Amino acid sequence: MSHVQEVSPQSPIAVVVGHDREKVEAAIREHKPFAALKISFVHQQEQKGTGHAARVVMDSPWGAQMTKSKSDVLVLPGDLPLITSDLVRQMLEPLGRDALRLLTCQLSDPTGYGRVVRRGKKGSVLRIVEEKDASLREKEIQEVAVSIYTFQSAFLRYGLTKISNKNAQGEYYLTDLIAQASRAKKKVDVLGWSTPEDLRGVNDPWELAQASRTLNERCLRDWALKGVKFTHPWTTWIDLSVELEEDVIICPGAILTGTTKIARGAQIGPRCVLKNVTVGKDAHLKTGTVAEDSIIGESANVGPYAHLRPGTVIGAKAKIGNFVEIKKSKIGERTSIAHLSYVGDAEVGKDVNIGCGFVTCNFDGRVIAGERKHRTVIEDGVFLGSDCQAVAPVRIGRGAFIASGSTITEDVEADALAIARARQVNKPGYAKKLRADQEGG
Repeated sequence: MSHVQEVSPQSPIAVVVGHDREKVEAAIREHKPFAALKISFVHQQEQKGTGHAARVVMDSPWGAQMTKSKSDVLVLPGDLPLITSDLVRQMLEPLGRDALRLLTCQLSDPTGYGRVVRRGKKGSVLRIVEEKDASLREKEIQEVAVSIYTFQSAFLRYGLTKISNKNAQGEYYLTDLIAQASRAKKKVDVLGWSTPEDLRGVNDPWELAQASRTLNERCLRDWALKGVKFTHPWTTWIDLSVELEEDVIICPGAILTGTTKIARGAQIGPRCVLKNVTVGKDAHLKTGTVAEDSIIGESANVGPYAHLRPGTVIGAKAKIGNFVEIKKSKIGERTSIAHLSYVGDAEVGKDVNIGCGFVTCNFDGRVIAGERKHRTVIEDGVFLGSDCQAVAPVRIGRGAFIASGSTITEDVEADALAIARARQVNKPGYAKKLRADQEGG
């Protein structure tokens, strides 16, 4: 439907639903790009073939309106995800006096497809014969139909009332309309498609994986032609909804999904996984960085192996180092959290230095101001030594120093030095005594 939206955004669309129709309808309605489309859902209670599905549609109010307005009707199957907007555009060209337009393709192995039977080798189309109904000679035909048609609405609606299910599968075939048009000496336009890959169907998980790979390669190619550099595109995955700017570098194994946006000059390192992430100009995400619903500022450095959970905002030129986890926190410009720290539900100012092993203790079971997670505020210019904890809710004032190993449970005023640890006591010779006791025991 996305290609129909691109080519003819005002066209009314009917979707035939049957098995698990509630799930199908919900999936389509929840897909934001389809929100503006005029979609009608038509329920096919019994699945009796393609012709039956088309008749259910044409007997619906949607079909009645299309017939009344003398509109052409494009029929697309739901299992061909690789068709292109160019294909849709050509199929939607006005039919004029033709009763229908038929899409065909030459396949070296046509097994499973309906064969196109012509008058002579290159004559007019007489009929389409399904695989199970084909003779041995007909099975040798390599020109196949792929269930994509454009019909005059009046011909389609009337013709569907004349087809039967006297065939090997006991189904109503939409393909029977081609023979019907031939017998009535109506014109049938044929659009031959030269790229079989566009018409690959999906009927099982393996075919779905193959189609997904093809779509991904198309997406990567389009971005590469716009100036994005992929150092190993065969291991890179990018959703169609992702936006990239020129001069972005994406390394092997990166996975970019959702509404992720990467600005000019940013570098996405190997095995980074980003979902709904905005990355600023010239930012560098290093190996193994994982981020979701986050914003990363210009020239920021993140990773390797950093984890940005939802609600994280990283300021320009900030450094988020290896094995740092940040959740629902704002990190100021030029702030450094170099390694092995957890920052959650916090607001960290500019030019802050956070040493190794810092932890915000943001949950203690209490509900404060309606929140079960408590806030830590670290103002600009604070220096936090290694192995410190901030027990929220707490505020550390501008320019304060926190001694290594401190557990901060109370607010620290600006420019103060906070030391919150037990005094060290050395007992000379005591270790030797303990060893002797152990040996004696």
